[in-house]
Amino acid sequence: MNYLIEVQNIVKRYNDKEQVLNGVDVCIYENTFVTIVGPSGSGKSTLMNIMSGLQRPTTGRVYVDGMNITQLNANQLADFRAEKIGNVFQEYNLMHNLTGKENIWMGKTGSEFLELNEIVEILNISKLLDKFPYEMSGGEQQRISIARALIKKPRMLFCDEATGALDEKNSKNVVELLTEIKKKYGMTIVFVTHNLEIAKVSERIITMKNGMIVNDKINKRQIHADEMKWD
Repeated sequence: MNYLIEVQNIVKRYNDKEQVLNGVDVCIYENTFVTIVGPSGSGKSTLMNIMSGLQRPTTGRVYVDGMNITQLNANQLADFRAEKIGNVFQEYNLMHNLTGKENIWMGKTGSEFLELNEIVEILNISKLLDKFPYEMSGGEQQRISIARALIKKPRMLFCDEATGALDEKNSKNVVELLTEIKKKYGMTIVFVTHNLEIAKVSERIITMKNGMIVNDKINKRQIHADEMKWD
């Protein structure tokens, strides 16, 4: 099995002083569901942003699908992200003056795309297509944001605290949907979270602290999203 993402000795500093990542090395295989966990300030979101091309490292290299994305210029990186990368965030980032369907189509940036009807079916969002974001619940808005990320048929889906603003029921629904998406489309999913219950659903758990990976293990006891315990 080949690596889809390979991170080599990544260091990230802000203002030449604050060091957020301290020489991180990690490889991620294709068609896997990986969670990155750790306390606030551990560097997990920064690592994910560098993997997905949203941020550049101070030093080090990142290979995605065989390409060194740290060497790409801004236009090349934008094109690469448009073709390969989907993002889902804690904040839904929907355009409030657009309907659900129009928001989804905003994500169609690559040369390939999935059929809208297929996405509507798997996410169960047919009743949301003609609604505006202010007419949707938080869970419904997150489904639309996932659909927007999926429409361009990305190789990789990066989720940054994608359930952070949701209640227990909607959080479980989103995690279950992501596992179904991974199986159906063979996507690689990288999910950043502070919630260790979500990590139990994934195939691999990477734990970060103080800008370093302190544990990296295969999850041999995966649970279903319905089995997650909520405080």
